[in-house]
Amino acid sequence: MEFIALIVLVALYQFLFIPILKRKIGYIKSSEPKVFYDYKTKWQLPFELAVIALCMIAIILLTPTLGLATTIFIFIAFVTILVTRGILEKRYESDFRHYVVSFSHAIAMTLAFIGILIYASIMK
Repeated sequence: MEFIALIVLVALYQFLFIPILKRKIGYIKSSEPKVFYDYKTKWQLPFELAVIALCMIAIILLTPTLGLATTIFIFIAFVTILVTRGILEKRYESDFRHYVVSFSHAIAMTLAFIGILIYASIMK
């Protein structure tokens, strides 16, 4: 039942909230379609790959000690990447206001993680 509620919430967020938010802020799609994210600086991709690598190393090394608590590293990695993207989008393409979507993704991830922690503590 919890998984169904989670899937419904993610679907509402992705297919209802984000399109409405994009329309309200005047989100402009780039004219040329891109397979990957449009990186703003030459160091952004290596930075994101380094964050992912650190997250994986921390999970591998600390899982025997921390157990399921190592999932916090995944949350930290996602939020770090999204906030960095938002900051760079605000700095280099502030006209497009794409940073609003990046920041809303980071806030949604934070709220979801806090919700899972609260649910887990209540169900314990």
